[in-house]
Amino acid sequence: MKTRVQPHLRVGEGDVERFVIITGNPDRVPVIASKMKDPEERARYRGLVTYHAYTPKGNPVTISGTGMGVASTHICIEELANLGAKAILRLGSCGGIDPKVITGDVVVPTACVRDERASLNYAPIEYPAVASPVWFLTLHEEISKMLPADRVHAGICLTTDIYYTNPAYDKLDLWTRARVKCVEMESSLVFTFASTRGLDAASILSCDGNLHGAQKGEQKDESEKSGEQDPLIIEAIEKTVLATISSIDRISDA
Repeated sequence: MKTRVQPHLRVGEGDVERFVIITGNPDRVPVIASKMKDPEERARYRGLVTYHAYTPKGNPVTISGTGMGVASTHICIEELANLGAKAILRLGSCGGIDPKVITGDVVVPTACVRDERASLNYAPIEYPAVASPVWFLTLHEEISKMLPADRVHAGICLTTDIYYTNPAYDKLDLWTRARVKCVEMESSLVFTFASTRGLDAASILSCDGNLHGAQKGEQKDESEKSGEQDPLIIEAIEKTVLATISSIDRISDA
């Protein structure tokens, strides 16, 4: 019987390991777990899915879906940390802001613009949202072994709690001039939470379009492929999963 069962993830004592991979898409959780040994579903509740698996070197890993955005991610990382998570690695997608960041590229953020409010629960806006240096460096090195140099980027990421931007408040030109690489919806919260709790955190993001050009949007009908079905993004996701697993094994050996 599980003890210390968390109210939303429904994980309990023994379900959460030191190394945790989070991803917004719950369907991606079993896919990530399948790239490791002995994948096992540990909990499924309210659309949130959590698996357990082992890296090639035998390191136990928790893989958990957070849903989209900072609100649900906040709940998930609190509950994961309650049960012993020490390194939280976000494996997700993003949209390019830098015109050079296009579909199928990968961004490893050094830090994030905190254009969301959930992280204010942990520190004032002046507090920087920065990836743990050792994890950033290792993820960047591992993904750089798997993709050409022009498809791998590092730099500042914009985290926002808005997907459909009101044109009256669109700051795309501002962030482009500031050389922000990409936009997504979770990492600044994860970085701020981890830093203020004495944990580690980093992200590795597959680009599914660019805000200055081709990007995800409404499809004419269900037969039309979405941006996430592009062969380049499928490859990028696969490589980011493998890079994250390799990074866990490298850092565990350090």
